[in-house]
This record gives sequence, C-alpha cells and structure tokens, in this order.
Amino acid sequence: MSKKVVNLKNRDRYLNQEEFNRIILENYKMIYLLFLRMLRDYEEAKDLTQDTFLKAYKKINTFRGNSSISTWLYRIAINTGINHIKKRKRYVNNYEKEPTHEDNNDQISVTKYDRRILLKAISKLPKKQQSIVILRVFHNLPFKQIASIIDSTENAAKVNFSHAIKNLRNYLLRKNKL
Repeated sequence: MSKKVVNLKNRDRYLNQEEFNRIILENYKMIYLLFLRMLRDYEEAKDLTQDTFLKAYKKINTFRGNSSISTWLYRIAINTGINHIKKRKRYVNNYEKEPTHEDNNDQISVTKYDRRILLKAISKLPKKQQSIVILRVFHNLPFKQIASIIDSTENAAKVNFSHAIKNLRNYLLRKNKL
C-alpha cells in the first residue's frame, strides 16, 4: 500500500471518515508496537493505540502540517504512553511474556533471554530516554523525526540517546557482574 501524504493545510483541516480510516490503517501497527514495547502488555497496548487514534481524530484540526501525519501520531502516542505510566505509577516489569510475531521486525537480533534483560534495562531509563531508545532502535526513526515527536531539538535527541546508551551499558555491565 503506497502512503499518500495528507495535506491538511489546504483543506480546512478536515478529513472525512474514509481518509481518517486510511490514516489508521497505515499507522496502526507502528503505534501498537510502540505501546507494546513501552508497556509489554498486549491489552494495554491495544487500548492506548485506540486512545491515540481517538485523540488524533478529535484534535485533527490542531495538526499544522509542519511534520508528517505519522510524526504527529507518534507524538500523541508518546505523550499518551508517558501519561498512562505516570498516572498508574508503575513501571514496566512484565518481561516474562513471549514476544509476539510482530516483534520480529526489531532491528536488533537477540535471544529471548537477552531481549528480556534489554527491555528491563530500557524500563530503568528516564521516560524521555526510554522514548528515544524505543523510537530509534525499534522503530529506526531518524533523530530529526524523534526530535519532532518529543518536542526537542535534533541535537538534544542525539545527546539523550547517547546518555541512554551509556546508562544501558552501565546497567547491563552491573547485571552481568552479579
């Protein structure tokens, strides 16, 4: 399926249901996998994906067109996920679940055991660093797009990613010494 660019600037920022359904179809898996990696809970990932698209539909008139629709959706999703985690005051600790077939698209190849350790290490990072690592490593997004999603500069996204990698390395080294 070829992705059509949605230009809302020249259309009074209005989408009909068919156009919005196309946006959902093109971006659903991307948003669902983001939440699955953030939360490691299938049902919560589905619920938050649905919440993200509902928020997007209600706020489509706020889309300025400065970025792609997928970047805008990522931003809504990241904020939704972070707010969900803060509200429930819990961190992701459920790493015993088997990865889904959708996880096979990850850019890194690790054993199930290594994957659980890596995801647990990522959950120990500050939320901003978690988001950047997930978007960069698992979704292979460029820093420019990540910066737009997290409302930061490209350089700040790179610096945060660098700090996250350093923190992950330290955590994993400590874990292996035990």
